[in-house]
Amino acid sequence: MKSDFKQEKNEASFRIALTPEEWEAEIENAYNRTKGRYKVAGFRPGKAPRKFIEMHYGAGVFFDAAVDLCINRVCREQINNHPELEVFGQPDVSFEKAEDGEAFAFTVKVTLYPEVKLGEYKGIKLPKIEYNVTEEDVDKRIKAELAQSARSVPTDKPAENGNITVIDYVGTVDGVEFDGGKAENHELKLGSGAFIPGFEDGLIGVVKGDERDVKVKFPDDYHAENLKGKDAVFHVKVNDVLVEEIPELTEEWVKERGRYDSVEEFKAGIRAALETSAQNRQRNDRIDAVMRKVTENAECDVPEAIVKAEVDRMYHEFEQQMAAYGIKPEDYLKYSNSSVAQFREERKEPAARNIKMRQVMRAIIKAEGIEVSEEEVKSKLRDPSVRSELEHAVHHNGGTVEEYAYNDLMTDKFFDLLLNNNEFVLENEQAAEEQAETKKPAAKKPAAKKSTAKKAEDKKDGE
Repeated sequence: MKSDFKQEKNEASFRIALTPEEWEAEIENAYNRTKGRYKVAGFRPGKAPRKFIEMHYGAGVFFDAAVDLCINRVCREQINNHPELEVFGQPDVSFEKAEDGEAFAFTVKVTLYPEVKLGEYKGIKLPKIEYNVTEEDVDKRIKAELAQSARSVPTDKPAENGNITVIDYVGTVDGVEFDGGKAENHELKLGSGAFIPGFEDGLIGVVKGDERDVKVKFPDDYHAENLKGKDAVFHVKVNDVLVEEIPELTEEWVKERGRYDSVEEFKAGIRAALETSAQNRQRNDRIDAVMRKVTENAECDVPEAIVKAEVDRMYHEFEQQMAAYGIKPEDYLKYSNSSVAQFREERKEPAARNIKMRQVMRAIIKAEGIEVSEEEVKSKLRDPSVRSELEHAVHHNGGTVEEYAYNDLMTDKFFDLLLNNNEFVLENEQAAEEQAETKKPAAKKPAAKKSTAKKAEDKKDGE
């Protein structure tokens, strides 16, 4: 078998040619693998000689099977013979005209993951990213916790923003009711913006038992075509007005929740949770910043085929998100004044950036020799909560818990490397350092040494 290998940038190709003897062997292999499919009178299934099957079904009966078996095997062999190649996707096969001494020829082309020329990825100074928890943050979270425990109680006072109205309503346009414009005992919090503009304002000041007509105008971009820009009237009956009673922060309230025994413990727990959240956010935002810079510093030409595959993945993910809400993606895009074609076009640039970032990550891991041991994977999986989370991922996406644990550990080590070898500084500090660098006096050049001939001339003049 003759094989000619060529590689240009992000594509590799193999031209494979088989001699008549080699092609005959492929036909014979196809016969042995598929002969059970053919029925020939006088022979049990799979027992008919090749020549009888060819006489009964035609001389080329095994050609297609021979082609499939040969190409699949040869593709694997040729790619395995070049372990340096990082192949993306499936090979593209085209048939070639057989030359002298050849019985069958074809070319296999494969797209290769792009090579990366790393730029600076250590010693970079980036704008400071730091999140600290203040007393104001703690107070705000405590107020939110108290608000979640609020009770809604009836009030005789006129409704104001923040109150909940329990209403029956019927909407009409030109005196005719429209679909979706009617409800009973609907709870509406005034000021929430849940209804079209003007509706909630029209209920300010109502009390239980009131009835009133609220005049509104549907927005020009309203989702229902028959209501866009239309004037409407809602006849509203107020069944109740509720006000939220927010509890005070007391020892009793804290103990009722069952997690803390005192107000001080509760506040400390809130602060600890906020600080953990702030640290996670700080780490993630620093990782994003340094990865963007390191990726910008690198050179990587991403093939169009890989960009297309990444866009396909993005669209598939978008489809799944829409399906969770029972929405067709094309309908959502149409409502957003977009289209599938526009969605794909807009995702090309971020798709190429994602691929480049992943390749840069792989290149740095290789350059730094970052490794994850089998014992580290086992140790991570001993944590029941971690194992449970990874098993959930396996259930939805396939793979093994060991693979997920390995990837998590490798990613953490990689990010730790970047964070430990780059610096986040205040912008004025960085500007001061850069200014100091520019003001450094240039080093004086050493005086040129006189040549032997010049020294001799000087000495003679001195005589």
